[in-house]
Amino acid sequence: MKFALYIAGFLIFLNSCTIITSTNAPGTLERTFPKSMQGTYELIYPESFQGMMEGAEMKTMVEIKSDELILNSGQGDSHMKINDSISITKHKKNYYLCMGKAPVLNVFKIIKKGKDLELHSMNAKAEVTVEQLKPYFSEVNTSSTLDEETGELTETYVVTIDDKKIDSYYKSDIIHREPFTLKRVK
Repeated sequence: MKFALYIAGFLIFLNSCTIITSTNAPGTLERTFPKSMQGTYELIYPESFQGMMEGAEMKTMVEIKSDELILNSGQGDSHMKINDSISITKHKKNYYLCMGKAPVLNVFKIIKKGKDLELHSMNAKAEVTVEQLKPYFSEVNTSSTLDEETGELTETYVVTIDDKKIDSYYKSDIIHREPFTLKRVK
């Protein structure tokens, strides 16, 4: 769960994108990570995060086993079991990593790049509207949260994924294109 909160927390601070969560996962649930994804990786953050983290000696390692992710950012291991705080789904030939529990899922499309994996969030570019999102999902709603410390109001979109439209959404020009990269170590 720490990993999901870690990623979600950073996503909220991205001012260059619109946060999108889903009430459901795309495709069908898998019991294990594919063998081709299993291994040890270093998590490389999107370029927009790297500016926020300058000076921080932060190296995050991720081990993907058949039924769990193990995250270590220097403060011990966090274990995330499949179908507990994370899930892996497959739609056609594409895999998706879902963090959290329905009805609040952070969905990442997994794209294999050589030995590495890219995690593309469902987030959209800044200033995207409900009308722009409607063609890609079966339902789109807005949700607002107030940060008690800063007093800032954050608006997010909550969508219901339509498997027939998810591929076209990831190919659209409204998707935020900065992925997290899992660079294979071994």
